[in-house]
Amino acid sequence: MNQIEFIPLIEPATKKDKESEIVPSGTYLSNSKEWDIYQKREINKNYLNFPEPILSGTYQYNLFDISIEDIERVINLHIGDTDVNESISLFGGYAISKNGTIELFPQCCGLLEEIQQWKNILNDDFEEFYLTEGHPSPLITKKGNEIIIYCKDEFESFYPTTTNEEIRLDYNETKTALLKLISELTDFSIKLNSLSEKFKTENLSKIMIWGNNENA
Repeated sequence: MNQIEFIPLIEPATKKDKESEIVPSGTYLSNSKEWDIYQKREINKNYLNFPEPILSGTYQYNLFDISIEDIERVINLHIGDTDVNESISLFGGYAISKNGTIELFPQCCGLLEEIQQWKNILNDDFEEFYLTEGHPSPLITKKGNEIIIYCKDEFESFYPTTTNEEIRLDYNETKTALLKLISELTDFSIKLNSLSEKFKTENLSKIMIWGNNENA
């Protein structure tokens, strides 16, 4: 039996200053050590006590490890001057790990509201689907007792480049892991909604996690 886990990750915005313009050479792939230092400096300027990223060179952070005080800061930077009720959910998505190793990371421009699409797999006979916000997007299918996630795009590479083109997971184990995530997100939503009044909205978690036009 394998241990499958869905991990909610966010990509927090940071407010830039003149120091932010002094960036390391290369990219976070070719020069991850210096970029890690740069990113930590930017995070420390904007947040109180942020956790470490899920992986060096990957600036995505476990939603459940972030304090409510820093979540408030994350949302303020995320919405900027936008009316919170018109906002998209937080940038990020859901990593999938198998036996402690992350097989799939959220891709560029992914959103937490992709949980609504992941719910498709709760139907034993679900039709194959893509995650519509992020790019490149994996194709999620089911064959027999397996979930197969295809990670191949003609125009864009998946991050990281070591991502397997086919990720095979036991269907029932994956479904159980998703139900656990939904339960944890529901609990976290109660915590997040303690900030609703500050943002002048009735249900902050519906906007920031579940998607403004979706039912949690």
